[in-house]
Parts: sequence; C-alpha cells; structure tokens
Amino acid sequence: MYKNIPKRVLLFLIGFTYCGCCGYSTRSLLPTYIKTINIAEVKNRTLHPLLAEDLNDRLVTAFTRDGRLRVSPDPSADLVLIIEITGYKRSAAVYDDSHNVSEWRYELRYSGNCTDQLKNNVLWEGTQQVFEVIDADVDEEDGIEQLLKSAADLIVQNILVAW
Repeated sequence: MYKNIPKRVLLFLIGFTYCGCCGYSTRSLLPTYIKTINIAEVKNRTLHPLLAEDLNDRLVTAFTRDGRLRVSPDPSADLVLIIEITGYKRSAAVYDDSHNVSEWRYELRYSGNCTDQLKNNVLWEGTQQVFEVIDADVDEEDGIEQLLKSAADLIVQNILVAW
C-alpha cells in the first residue's frame, strides 16, 4: 500500500501527524492530588436580586459538566473558590431604524480567587468582566441566565488552565 510513496515523504507525514498533536490534550492540567472544589457562597454587591444564587448554581453545573473536579460542600476541599459579584448592567447595544432597542448588552463584573488548600497557595485570583449581546426579544431573566453561564464557564476555564 505504501510502496509507491517515497520513504522521506512517509516519515514526514508520520512525524507531522505526531508533532501536530503534541500541544493538545483533553487531560486535566491540574496536579493529580487535586480532586475536589468547594464553591463558597457567592456574594452579590449589586442591587439585582438572585444573581449570587444563580451564579453559584451555574458554577456547580459548569464544574460538574467539565468533570475534572468533584464539587464538594466541604470547606476543607482541595480547592476553595470565592466569588463576589461587583456589578451588573443591562444597556442598549443596537437600535433598529425606528430607534427601538433590537439588542441588549448584558454585563457582569466580579472578583474572585481560588485557593489550593493542600499547598496553601492562590491558584487563580482576579477581577473580570463578561458580557453578552442578546436579542431584545429575549426576556431579561433568560439574558441573565446566558450571561451567568458565560461567567461560570470562564471561571472554570481560568481555574483549570491556571496551572
């Protein structure tokens, strides 16, 4: 089958195939001793009710869906995540020809940190802002839901690739 292909071309293709895969892995970048994460009660410093509870639920869902860490109610888990919502805003993003809002911009600001309790060091710390531009036909509650899902996914990503 490979008799008509020059040896150097075949070696190049084999090498290229293996080298092309070197930088990608579906394995966790976390050390093997990290198995659990405790998500402390999210604090809400805004006037918009239920953001903290909803973000907490989205974080549990995001970590569970990812599957690399088990979410634990135990505050002595391997990792402890603390998040504080510092701002929420919904503003007009796009207007139609009649000057009606056709898309809203949802914005969430938060700060947080994740501590490795076994090694007693901060794994991730920061202040971030996420936003979603969503069609005006979408109910505000559903818009917030999409925004919080994006925030939770970003937080999970930050923690899992921080190593």
